[in-house]
Amino acid sequence: MAQGHEGQRVVLIALDGSETADNAFNWYLKEMRQPNDYVYGIIVPEFSFSGVSAIKLVGPLADVNALSAEFQNQYQVVEQLCANYTAKLRSAGVKGQVDSMSGDKPGPTICEQAGKLKASCIVMGTRGHSGLKKLILGSVSNYVLHHAGVPCSVIPLKQKAEEESQGQKK
Repeated sequence: MAQGHEGQRVVLIALDGSETADNAFNWYLKEMRQPNDYVYGIIVPEFSFSGVSAIKLVGPLADVNALSAEFQNQYQVVEQLCANYTAKLRSAGVKGQVDSMSGDKPGPTICEQAGKLKASCIVMGTRGHSGLKKLILGSVSNYVLHHAGVPCSVIPLKQKAEEESQGQKK
């Protein structure tokens, strides 16, 4: 990844192609963007082989071709996401780039990249899990908030946030 130039604020936006990530990306463009920003969008793919039958995943019956084809399909989706988000930055007149990063887990990878890039802040969406679901599944945004070492803006889905606030008013 190329570094932002001296005097530019470096903003890292964590992306994954979800509605929540799109919402956070659009929020940055509308609410936070400054003329001299340099945006690094990063996608940390979590490849899944759920489309390949279990018998083809391991052991002597493992189908290397099926696994390779599934990986290539998912990799192409990630590369297309990078291209689409980069095009959105360009069309909005924002300097920056979007790349995929390999890592065991998205949270630690996002924090590591923020440090390497000397990011001023991180913008990301949240899926809005709560309670037991959050405990079991974990939360990338929660991890980043507690480990990044830079200010983080965690953007909830507008519709979900509005529904929750209306529910509390009743």
